[in-house]
Amino acid sequence: MRLARSVFLLVLAALLPGIAAAQSVRWETAEQGSLSSTLQLIFEDCAPDGQPDLPQLPNATLTFVGQSESMNIVNFQMTRSVALTYMVRSRQNSPVQIPAFNVRTNKGQIRVPAFNAAGPSASLDSVASAKLIPERTSVWAGEVFGLNYELTASSRNNPQISPTFDWNAAPLVAEDWSKPEVREAVVNGERRVNVTFRARAIAKTPNTVKLEAASHLLSIQTGTIGFGIISQPRMEPVSVTSDQPIIEVRPLPAAPAGFGGAVGQFKLVSKVVPEKAAVGEPITWTLELSGTGNWPDLDGLPSRAVSNDFQVVQPKAKRTPVEGKLFDVTLAEDVVLVPTKPGSYTLGPVAVTYFDPKSGSYKTLQAPRTTITVTAPNAPQFNIMPPTATATPPPASDTAPAKASTPPKTPPPPAAIPRDPLPGTASAAVPLTLPALAVWLAAPFAALLVFWLWLAVRRAQETDPVRPRREARDRLAATLARLGSADNAARPALLLAWQHDAAILWQLRQAAPAASALRDAAWSDLWREADRALYGAGNPLPADWIVRAQAALAAVKVPGFQPLRLFLPRNLMPFAAAVALAGISAATLLHAAAVAPSTAYRSGDFAAAEKAWRTAATQNPTDWIARHNLSLALAQLERIGESAAQATAAFVQAPAEPAVRWHFGQSVEKSGFAAREIAGFLNPDFRFRLARAASPAEWQHAGIGAAFAVAGACALLLFRSYRGGAGWLHIVAAIVCGLGLVSAAAAAFGIHTYGTAARPDAVIVARAGTLRSIPTEADTTQKTTALAAGSLAVADRTFLGWTRLSFANGQTGWVRKEEIVALWK
Repeated sequence: MRLARSVFLLVLAALLPGIAAAQSVRWETAEQGSLSSTLQLIFEDCAPDGQPDLPQLPNATLTFVGQSESMNIVNFQMTRSVALTYMVRSRQNSPVQIPAFNVRTNKGQIRVPAFNAAGPSASLDSVASAKLIPERTSVWAGEVFGLNYELTASSRNNPQISPTFDWNAAPLVAEDWSKPEVREAVVNGERRVNVTFRARAIAKTPNTVKLEAASHLLSIQTGTIGFGIISQPRMEPVSVTSDQPIIEVRPLPAAPAGFGGAVGQFKLVSKVVPEKAAVGEPITWTLELSGTGNWPDLDGLPSRAVSNDFQVVQPKAKRTPVEGKLFDVTLAEDVVLVPTKPGSYTLGPVAVTYFDPKSGSYKTLQAPRTTITVTAPNAPQFNIMPPTATATPPPASDTAPAKASTPPKTPPPPAAIPRDPLPGTASAAVPLTLPALAVWLAAPFAALLVFWLWLAVRRAQETDPVRPRREARDRLAATLARLGSADNAARPALLLAWQHDAAILWQLRQAAPAASALRDAAWSDLWREADRALYGAGNPLPADWIVRAQAALAAVKVPGFQPLRLFLPRNLMPFAAAVALAGISAATLLHAAAVAPSTAYRSGDFAAAEKAWRTAATQNPTDWIARHNLSLALAQLERIGESAAQATAAFVQAPAEPAVRWHFGQSVEKSGFAAREIAGFLNPDFRFRLARAASPAEWQHAGIGAAFAVAGACALLLFRSYRGGAGWLHIVAAIVCGLGLVSAAAAAFGIHTYGTAARPDAVIVARAGTLRSIPTEADTTQKTTALAAGSLAVADRTFLGWTRLSFANGQTGWVRKEEIVALWK
């Protein structure tokens, strides 16, 4: 026992000097390269407390590489070490001097002595360099100026240059960088690769602005690995940092009255169409401002003054930028004026004051004044309304002298406006009796008393605003899993699905968002690589794309469902209201459901009526009453094109209804377009009057019935020939056969008259747009053509919110599904 204790004391005495050794932190050189060297910051018998704050080096950068730990026992002395490895890159091939500094450790602050590291054999600037080149170093506040980024690298180092780089534009507002322009040049006898990116920017406020440095990653060949034919180049990643030029932003001179903040070169155009109209006819006054300037700071066009004799409908201004440009924009605003009194009126002039940075002065654009003439109202274009009785002149007085008198003028009828909506629905189902209906109504209301809380939870889940993002995140995970095993033919569809769900996850509203719209750099890179793989020639996905996409997806956290949303009024109150209405009679409930949209329409709440009728038309697309009423509400909301499309659908489904005929003619007159196949129904001759007696589906049913009649008549004749019978059977069979043939001919004629509208997948274009050869807005090289409103086509394929249309002349193309209205579906 004493011997063991003695041995323990001897070992402890040997270890105590190592344990009690003083802590220290020092630099050591780990590796020396041609472009960079590796240093280690060694912590002996201590550990760093977080990442050390290293001193700034004027001509070199320190990049953290990794951390390692070790333990050594020499002569019974134990030493524990922690090594932080840094890569040193110097702009010059001179030694790198690291000054002394303090570092925090778990044993307190320790002083790190100064260290001189040997410089690389070649400086980074001699291999690659970058610079930002502003067009001018002195600009006006809000002036658009050019900005170039140039990267130059030595060709002997076989540089592999990334097509993107990191740069923070703040406090400037800048466009996206252009595609790189690559060229070669000889500088001091050495061939160098020059890559130029171009953009434009503005500075909003006067100041002296020092631009942020750009950081560009490229790979440089620093040697070879192996020997002979099995050697391969050794590539080393290098981060090149640009200079930071200074721009002087001058304040604008004292502004005159009416200056709205526009800086640049602009053009103002004013158009009034038509300049002569009748009372009640719309007049469109278009004001268009275009040019190059500080558009991000401009809110809209100047206000316009018009007479109180006009009803004014002013939609939002339409801002149309040039593709890929932030500062080249056309801002157009259409004001619809509906005159209420005849007379002569003056519109304008309209003035826009802006600052011209080229001349350094303020200028004023002025649209000239336009005179319009308003006449008395005209009769409707289409003779659909019932004739107006002619006023009878009063009898002449007995005492008046006998002379020829001029009969009084008949006042013109008022201009056409939308009529009252039709009540009810077009459902052909047989209604239930009142007691049976009461029983069926009582059952769900009784169930609601028990399950209202469960239904409220379900509704809260369905109305959760974060739900689309959670579902998009789940779909993204599934899409990435499928991409790993998909072949080249299936990958484009999966990449499009990935982009669609990524836009939902990041809450992007654009139809075809750019990569810069994503707020995360990793996601932006993934989006650009997906675009290149989809639309570029011979650009496969990088090998690590799926792994990086899965890592980026894992980093995005989407909030889960909050159970407390159950108690929001919009989630809880609908069920409480249903319970409260359980005591009301079934007839009252049905009546309220039927008249609610009509009540909203008559009370002037056209938006609510449009929403209710659109829901009804979506649930039952062949409900022509819902389509007709939806067209009325859209007309009141000045959505003329969509109103005409819905009126066309209602007319095709129920052409024999007088109210539907009248509104169809009125909406087509208002919109100014009608499909070629159905334009003849507006002022019909005998052919179109016959066709509109029934819908295409009814003509088809008539044709089927005629076929059965003809077949039955032929069967009767055969039966009479084989088995004999009364002679009058021949006459009956001949009459039935003749009527069947006439009905079949009429049915075929009616279906042919409707043309494409008789197809179950027929659609009509609600507003003018663009017909594209492929279903995307991102590819600017694809062929496109203008698509006129009112065009009738067949929808034969759908793809991610796009619909392919096939026209009667064989033309096909893709449009957004929001731009068309299906006639039957």
